[in-house]
Amino acid sequence: MAARAAPFFDLRDAAATGHRAIVTHTARIAAFQTAWAPATVEVTGDELPLSALEFALNAQGWCLLTGPVVSDRRAGISLAALDTLVRRCADFEIGVLSIEADGSKMRPVKAPGEHEPVVPAATTVLMPVMGLDALEAEISDRWVHRPEQVRQVLGLPEDELVRLTPAMAARLMLHAAGGAKARPAAARLAVLLNKADDPTRLTLGRLTARTIAGQGELALIAAAGELTQRPVLERWAPVAAILLAAGAATRMGRPKQVEIVDGQPMVVRAVLTALDSGVDQVIVVTGAHAELVNAALAPLREDRRVQLVHNLQWASGQASSMHLGLATLRPAVEAALFMPVDQPYLTPLLLRRLLQAWRKGAPIAAPQVAGLLRGAPAIFDGSRFATLLGIRGDVGGRALLQSQQTLVTPIPADPAWLHDIDQPDDLI
Repeated sequence: MAARAAPFFDLRDAAATGHRAIVTHTARIAAFQTAWAPATVEVTGDELPLSALEFALNAQGWCLLTGPVVSDRRAGISLAALDTLVRRCADFEIGVLSIEADGSKMRPVKAPGEHEPVVPAATTVLMPVMGLDALEAEISDRWVHRPEQVRQVLGLPEDELVRLTPAMAARLMLHAAGGAKARPAAARLAVLLNKADDPTRLTLGRLTARTIAGQGELALIAAAGELTQRPVLERWAPVAAILLAAGAATRMGRPKQVEIVDGQPMVVRAVLTALDSGVDQVIVVTGAHAELVNAALAPLREDRRVQLVHNLQWASGQASSMHLGLATLRPAVEAALFMPVDQPYLTPLLLRRLLQAWRKGAPIAAPQVAGLLRGAPAIFDGSRFATLLGIRGDVGGRALLQSQQTLVTPIPADPAWLHDIDQPDDLI
């Protein structure tokens, strides 16, 4: 599958929604692992047992496709069989094909050997996995498979006692000789940080995930062994704030984008608030008063996260500014936080709460005051971008909030944070 947030897709979800899924492997696995699948189909050569596979999928919705038992292990399927399987996915109506391409001898972290991993060219998502119990542990045989290789990848001395830090772990997972080894050019990287089953590991996982997201990649924090809950606890990826600052401010009677509030132009306050929230990109969409906005933001233009774009069609309404902001997003951005320019008392705390709601899986999150949803600021997952691009006229994301309220996670907010400045009397 090649779609935003695809790594959130669970095999149980696939079966429950009528999709089919196959789990298979090119590396050897422990023989006892077959007990975890609802059905197992064995491949003994390069030919797929198509009838057995069809029967298992019809009965269970998903199955394990594995090689024969060799001692206490299961051999991986051949590349020829895997190529056939990839070609037949459409025939079998397969929605998810998951391939284990490498193993770590039951250690929580590793670096691949010369012959690993065996990654098919058709791979759409490459997912290196690390157990969070490896963090702050020694880089030694006890915790690491091939510790000498890990040290080499990280540029660490061979004879010095070193513990694996979150920064080291992120670098290892993203390295072309580490977690990203053999990544096909078109494949997306999604680092899975597993075993976040206590507060300490969750905190260390967040530190690692934040670094990975800062490098433009996706990280998933999971507790995959806990079957009573969804395995993915949080997703971390680049997020952008889109600041809508293109309006003519006719009710204000003067350019409110540069109206001074507590010693700063409102547009400057908004950009600083967005930056303080931890977003990776801030897009300011200008329009009617572009020259004044550009001048006010000149001191912030050195920050590479800040980008100004001019909407030539600003008079057509807010939707055109929203569309331009979405078109300006960096390719790795997974969610967009829309902000108005005229809420000068917005706090980074509220924006961080919106971001955290998205990280926990919310497709949309917006502030709530006295039980009522407010339209801005609001965060939208990338899966909603196509719908936002279909909105026309002088409306923004509020239309989508109203039409899809069941998808919105409400975030309680102080009404003072959302105070709008529409006319001179609104200044407090």
